[in-house]
This record gives sequence, structure tokens and C-alpha cells, in this order.
Amino acid sequence: MDHASETGDAGGDDYSGPKSPLRVMQIVELLAASSSGLSLAAMTEALQIPKTSLLNHLRVMVAAGYVSSRDARYTLGAASLRLGAIIAADAGVLAAWRPVALDLVAQTGETAMLATLDDRSAEALYIDVVDSDQDIRYSPRVGSRWPLYCTGMGRALLAFQEPVFIDSYLASTRTVERTEITVTGVARLRRIIAGIRSAGVVVTQGEHTVGAGAVAAPIIERDGRVRCAIGIGVPIGRLGPRRDALIKLVADAARRVSWTLGGHGTSPVPLTTTVTTPPPHEARQRAARSSPMPRAAAPPRGHQ
Repeated sequence: MDHASETGDAGGDDYSGPKSPLRVMQIVELLAASSSGLSLAAMTEALQIPKTSLLNHLRVMVAAGYVSSRDARYTLGAASLRLGAIIAADAGVLAAWRPVALDLVAQTGETAMLATLDDRSAEALYIDVVDSDQDIRYSPRVGSRWPLYCTGMGRALLAFQEPVFIDSYLASTRTVERTEITVTGVARLRRIIAGIRSAGVVVTQGEHTVGAGAVAAPIIERDGRVRCAIGIGVPIGRLGPRRDALIKLVADAARRVSWTLGGHGTSPVPLTTTVTTPPPHEARQRAARSSPMPRAAAPPRGHQ
């Protein structure tokens, strides 16, 4: 590829369209502004791109579903519309979550976290974090990906997906013992998921990272889907004494964000019946005196 193609210079019929992100985005932006579509000639004039080069771009984009062609006119394709919806949804969630996150940090003194479900990797992707002022705090990096099965944010996302997704995930995911109390058995994870769906909130203690806990809840959007979860990261030493209060604050925060997005929040069961995973010392005692897979009378506490 020549230098002009690399930098997105508009000149030259030999320009390699499929390898030019700038040209592709210019085409998408132009078509997004035209509800009735545009002809090749109109697009060539508007973008000042040679017709043969533009046609090469369009052929690739039509084949990939990002552009649609009918009656010699081009419009945005389904793939572009889907991308726009995803971007808009994430932007909406971030705008709705930020003021709530600041309140949550002020009320709890802990780091607030926002994660979304990455369907392709089946992981929780952290998209925003508001750090607490504590000297010792739990603070995941924005852009990091965490397992669904053993983290609070991950379980809050997993529990509210369609049954087919949950079944596929549990059948295909290699569950690893991140710590000595990580729950890896499919049967117990199913009980945990059922408990989370009932309680509407998740509490985890040391299953992914020793000494780190989390309280998390799903954000339920207008269409009833759960694409994001809100939560706080808490050192276990500060979680136990304030457990019930933190559960209420996180659940309320999730309801506020859900409402702002036109959806609704879950209604947690009474706090005395909220299900969680056992604290580390209880888990060790159970493991020492019982079977390799500890019985979970009630789906676990939550998680991270």
C-alpha cells in the first residue's frame, strides 16, 4: 500500500478503500445524514473521492452489511445501524451512571464500577470506574476484562441473560479456581445464578482476588435487557460490617440508572434472605470437614 493510502489522502484512483478507516467513516457519516439514500455520483461529489475508489469501498461495505444498495442508491446497512445502537446505548449508560456513581462513592466510601457484557468473549468489560479516596481500595482498570462466573459484576451480568446464553456459557467456559474459595462447579453456579435472579443483587468475597469483595446489581434497560451492571469494589475487611447497608445502596443505584434509561430496577428480597458465598474462614471449615464441593444451601453471596 502506498503512503497516500496509509494516511487517508483523498487523491488517487489506486487508493485501497478496504484498508482506510477514515474513508469508511466518511461514507458512514455521509449516509447517516441522508434518510433517502444517495447515488454513487452524489456521494462522489460530496466526498471528493474518485468514483472507482469510492465504488471499491462501497462494494466491500455492502458485502459486510454496513451499506445497503437498492435502485442505484446507497443507504446505511443493518451492521451500521447495529453499531450505532451499541454506541448510543453505551453513551446513554455512561451519561446516566456518572452522577449516580459519584453519589455511590460518597455514600459508601468505596470505588464504584460500571461493566458491560462482552458477548464475543463472554466476559465483563469494565467501561468506567470512579475511585474512592480510601488509602486501601479495590480499583479495577477501565478496559480490563473479568470472568463472569467468579466476580460480582460478572455474575450480575450473567444471571440476567437469556437461559440459552447461560447454558452455553456454563457448558463451554473453563472455570478456574482463582482462589481457594472460587466456586467452579456448574451445579452450584446454577444455584448461585438462581439466587441472584431472586435477590436482584450480588455480593462476592474473595472468589477472584484474595481480600477483595464486591456488591453489584444489574442495570435493566427499557427493552428488559441487561447489558451493564453497576457495583462497588470493597476490601473484605470493610464489607462484612456494612454488608446490608451496601447492598441497599448498590441496589438503589442500579434502579436509578435503570429508570433513567427508561427501564426498571430489580426488587431485592429482604436483606435477611439475600444469598451469598460464604466468607473465607467458613469455606475453609466446610472444606476441611465435608465433601470436595461444599453444599450451598442458598445461592451464594456475591462475588468478586
